[in-house]
Amino acid sequence: MPVPTGLGPRSPSRLRWGLTLLALATACSSRATSENIALWKTTEKGPDRLHEALADHSVPAKLRAQAAAALVDIGRADEVDTVLAGAPADDRAEIAKSLIPIYETGMKDASPDKTLEYRDALFSLRGMAPPEDQKRIDEALLGSLESEMRSGKVRQGRHSLDKMMTAIGASSGEMLVRVLATPDVPYVPAAEMLGKVGDETARDRGAAALVARAPQIRAADKSPEKLDRALGMIGGPTAVKVLEHQATTGKGDETLTAARALAERRDPTVLSFALKIAGDPRADKALRDEMFGVVEGIGGLEAEKGLLGIISSDKEEIVRYRAFEAMLGARKAEGIVPALEAFPASAAYKKVDVDDLLVKLIEKLGQTARPPLLQALGSRVPLARMTAVMTLAHVGKPDDAPALAKLTSDSASIKGFPPGDTIGKEAAEAAEALKKRS
Repeated sequence: MPVPTGLGPRSPSRLRWGLTLLALATACSSRATSENIALWKTTEKGPDRLHEALADHSVPAKLRAQAAAALVDIGRADEVDTVLAGAPADDRAEIAKSLIPIYETGMKDASPDKTLEYRDALFSLRGMAPPEDQKRIDEALLGSLESEMRSGKVRQGRHSLDKMMTAIGASSGEMLVRVLATPDVPYVPAAEMLGKVGDETARDRGAAALVARAPQIRAADKSPEKLDRALGMIGGPTAVKVLEHQATTGKGDETLTAARALAERRDPTVLSFALKIAGDPRADKALRDEMFGVVEGIGGLEAEKGLLGIISSDKEEIVRYRAFEAMLGARKAEGIVPALEAFPASAAYKKVDVDDLLVKLIEKLGQTARPPLLQALGSRVPLARMTAVMTLAHVGKPDDAPALAKLTSDSASIKGFPPGDTIGKEAAEAAEALKKRS
C-alpha cells in the first residue's frame, strides 16, 4: 500500500525547500522595514537591531529615522545622539529631513513623559542638523516651551531650558516677553528664564510688560512679593527704577521686598542707591540691613569704598559692625585689614562685641584669613592689631607663634576692654596656645 504523501519521510528536495523558506523568514525578520522597526521595540534583541539599522548607511534614510524615533520611544535617546554624531554630515542631513516631523509629532503625544523625551531629542538633533533645518526645529521647540510657560508647568529634561533657549537665541527672548505681556498667564517661570537667557533689550521689554500688568497682579496675587522678585530677576533700567521707587516710598514690607528684589541680579547700577540707603541714619533699620545685603552681593572696589565710609563715620556701632560683615561678604579676606583700620579710633569697643562681631566673622573665612591677619599685626591701629591677635588664637598655626610673640611688649589697650587687657597680654596667651598645637 502506498505511504500517504503527508506522512512519509521528506525528500531531499522538500527538505531544501523548507530550509530555504526558513532562511528567507529569518532574513526578512532582520531586515529594516517599517513593520520590523515597530516590532523591534517590543523584542529582547530589538534595541540592538534598531541601533544597527540607524547606523547602517545602506538602510534608506527614512527607515533610519524611524529607527531613531523607536530608540527614543524605548528610552535610548542617548544612543541616537551618539550614532548621529558619528555619522557623515550628508547622512545626518538626510535622516534629519525625515526625523524632524517624527519628533514634532512625538512632542504632541498624550503622555507628558513622551513629549519631554521627544523635545529633548529634537534639541539634540538641532545641534547636528543643517542650518536650513534649525529654523524649523527652533519654531517647534519654542512652540512647546511657550505652551509650558503659559501653563506655569515648566519641565526640565535631559537638556535644561536655559541651555535650549540660549542656543535658540533672540527668538527665545521674544517669546518670553510675549508670555509676560499676556494677562492672566503665570509670569514667574518666564521672568526667571528671561533673566537667565534674555539680552538687555529683551529683559527691559519684559520688565516693562510685567510692570504694565502689575496692578492686576497685585490685586489678585496673595503673595505680591513674587512680582518684586520677578522684576529683580529680570533686571534692567525699567525694573530697577520701579524697585528703587518702591524701596523708598512703599508701605510696610513693600520696601523690604523691593530691596530683596534689587539683590537678585547683583546689578552694579544699583550700588550707589544701596549705599545711600545703607548709610542713611534716617532710613528704616530693617531696610538699611537689606541694603547692606545688596551691596555685599554686588561687591567690587566701589562697594569697598562705600562700606569703609560707613564704618568710619556712622554714629551707631551696630551699623558699623553690619558694614564690616558686608565688607567681608563683598571682599572676603582682602577686606579684613582696610575694614579693621576704618573703625573710629575714639570709639569704645566691648570685648564681647569684638569677639562676636569681628573675630567670629573673620574665622568663617578659614585659612584664607591668615595672611591678612598676620599683616594686621603690624597695623598702626590698635583695634586691628587686637582683633588680629584674638582671631589668630583660633585660626592660626604654630608657625604664627613667633609673629605673635613680637607683640608681647605692646602695651596698647582698647577703650572699653577690661583694665589691663593689653594687646601684649593677648598676644602672649595666643602665642603659647599656638605653640601647644605643634
